[in-house]
Amino acid sequence: MAQIVLLGDNAPFDNVYDGDFSMVWGYWRRAEQSPYWKTSIIKGEDEKAIGLHQGSLFSMCEESIAESKVLNSNPKYQEPKVGDIINWSFGADLEYISEGTLSLSLVFGDYERVLAKKVKLKGSDKITEHFQGIYRINNQDASQGLPFVRVRFYSQKDIKVYLNYVNIAVQAPEFAGPKLNGKQKQETIALSWTDVNADSSSIFKVYRGQASLKGNMVYHVIGETPNNSLIDSSFIPGVEYTYVVTRLNKEESVGSNKLTIRLKDGSQPLPPLNVATESFDAEVKVSWDKSLSKDVSYYSVYRGDAHGQNKEPIAYHLNATSYLDFTPSKGVENTYWIYAHDYSGNRSEASKLSKAKVKMVKGASFSDLIKPMPIFKKLSANTWGAPGVVPRDIDNGIEDPNWSYWGGRPVKDKDGKYHMCVTRWPANATKGHWEWPNSTVAHVESNEPTGPYKVKDSIAYQFADGFGHNPDIVLLNDGSYLLYSLIDWEAHLFKSNTMNGPWKHLGIMEVDTEGAPEKPELFYRFYRNLSGVQLLDDTFLFVTKGGAIMKSKGSNPLGPYKVITKPIQGNIIIPEKYRNSNYEDPVLWKDDVQFHMIINAFWDYRAIYLRSPDGVNWKFNPGTAYTANSTMYEDGTKTYWYKLERPHILQDEFGRATHLSLAVIDVPKADDLARDNHNSKNIIVPLTKHKRLKLLNKDLITNTTKTIKILVISEDGFDAQNDINLASLKFGAPEVVDFGKGASVKKVRKQGNDLIIEFNGQGNGITNANFAGKLLGKTTSGELIIGYVKLKTKSK
Repeated sequence: MAQIVLLGDNAPFDNVYDGDFSMVWGYWRRAEQSPYWKTSIIKGEDEKAIGLHQGSLFSMCEESIAESKVLNSNPKYQEPKVGDIINWSFGADLEYISEGTLSLSLVFGDYERVLAKKVKLKGSDKITEHFQGIYRINNQDASQGLPFVRVRFYSQKDIKVYLNYVNIAVQAPEFAGPKLNGKQKQETIALSWTDVNADSSSIFKVYRGQASLKGNMVYHVIGETPNNSLIDSSFIPGVEYTYVVTRLNKEESVGSNKLTIRLKDGSQPLPPLNVATESFDAEVKVSWDKSLSKDVSYYSVYRGDAHGQNKEPIAYHLNATSYLDFTPSKGVENTYWIYAHDYSGNRSEASKLSKAKVKMVKGASFSDLIKPMPIFKKLSANTWGAPGVVPRDIDNGIEDPNWSYWGGRPVKDKDGKYHMCVTRWPANATKGHWEWPNSTVAHVESNEPTGPYKVKDSIAYQFADGFGHNPDIVLLNDGSYLLYSLIDWEAHLFKSNTMNGPWKHLGIMEVDTEGAPEKPELFYRFYRNLSGVQLLDDTFLFVTKGGAIMKSKGSNPLGPYKVITKPIQGNIIIPEKYRNSNYEDPVLWKDDVQFHMIINAFWDYRAIYLRSPDGVNWKFNPGTAYTANSTMYEDGTKTYWYKLERPHILQDEFGRATHLSLAVIDVPKADDLARDNHNSKNIIVPLTKHKRLKLLNKDLITNTTKTIKILVISEDGFDAQNDINLASLKFGAPEVVDFGKGASVKKVRKQGNDLIIEFNGQGNGITNANFAGKLLGKTTSGELIIGYVKLKTKSK
């Protein structure tokens, strides 16, 4: 059916008047940036409640209006006539299950003609719904001239109604273009068409369109012919194409109907070539040459052990021809294979393998401390979750199909039980995961550090109806507890003698932002996602959302605080390959040797670990703290959570980290919707605990010290006199020990239940820059031994 396009789809030509909202492309844009549409809010106050998002116009107002320009762009249609038929269509979507809806009208001067009134939309399915119909112009309409489009949005606060496209066109048989058909002919696409308006001089232009990264169709001419057919053999199998044909006489006609075809093949692409590896301190770079097949869509990287066994995927959907592996095993060779995947869904044979061994040894990175999780009863598949996270132990940490949990710091209290104040919200709340701004803080407890944790108090504190987010616990010097909670975007503090409460509300934290090394528009980071420690002089250090450190000016935990370091992102203390991630979700803790920090790089699905002598001056620790593939059970079963965030640490009586608590989600956050099979929970992972060490040398240790004496203290589960593989031990500066070097054992002697080890000081690598010496080795059963000891410095 021939049409004169007034708004929207005009294939193969440009979309008219931004009817697909792709002209102003971006993650979030203000609505007034569109050159062809204007918006107004009828009921609602937030000017950001209506805008543009990646090819959609959205509103989350109680009522708002969007209006197009007058539809006068087509010179072939400037005067509406009585009886003219207008074809209309639009696509819309509703963000969440709710009462959100919209109406579409044509406005002819003083007359508004409703084409679709408050159409019913499905929320939480992320599927565009399509509506269409016709409208016949009457006398009143024609007297007013060309119309414009008006869209009325109706929604609840913070729930978006999306308008994805609008098409308005006038039926005009006199301008009809070709009528297109097509079919598969062997390994080609055979196109044919008829055209009642063609003559002997007509030439036909054949366009082939492919969706761009913006989602809109981009057309290119693939042929011109006087005939009524064309064979396309230049397509890539598996790619979806849209074909349109126009007629060319003195001028080009409107486009034909659109014909969408995707022809898949069953042939494997050829594997990538010339796979090579390059080893770094804690990473391996894998590179390869492209497959010789022309229909390759992406590449995947698989990694196995030194024997080429236990192959598992570590990277998917790569368009580049290299990948930096941040998680190789240390101390052994890693084997790599690359696969090519074509658009038809076929996977190549594996490439030739390539092996690499990183320069550091196991124990250099915090992630090396992560141990398999114990199984309480059995692994269960009878629970929510994407395929990568089932089966799993539902008794690890805390989970509940009716609640979404997100972040909590485990603490062993005076009653011998393990407690967390943890964020949660109803799993079937309207917004799914994005209901978190309305979360409450619950008090949960367990008899074991890894769980199962059960709710003891649905609301941890009697303030603001229990609302709060990202709670953290500060262990105070007197044995009591400080609770941080983000309430209404402000940093609130509570205090209690026990984790059981009651929690006394102290007030809101105060930060002196004058001269703070942060952009003013990012000062909000000083109040969110905080984690803190109390120093021996009773002042407080907190690490902020972005990894900056702020210190209280006195012993009042409410502050005021002075920001004294830069955030982590872009900071020169971080190596270049890690530096420019978007960091948030830090956790800060201290033991009797040093301060520790883990901070999450949420764009890169990993975290980093840093150490400090004072909580202010930090050293990056090589490698990662954890990644999305860091979790495994004692029986060897792995889980592949989509994302791990909100790290917290369980500390023992000496301040050592014994367990890592993580918020996990099985799918992208935007895909965790109400009433689905996805959710989030907290898991708790055991860690290799640092050994307790004491430096016996009275003099300053330098790289020329001949003998270094270390007392290794026995404790429950570890016999220093019998459990150490002495030949494996190295001691010295972390910078050398992490590479398998350092001082070796010279002799040992027993002291009570403990063991004094004398190291030959040669090669210890300790300089004035070191505030802690590191011990690294293995037990007689092959398990990791790691420990730090505080070093004397010239300033002390």
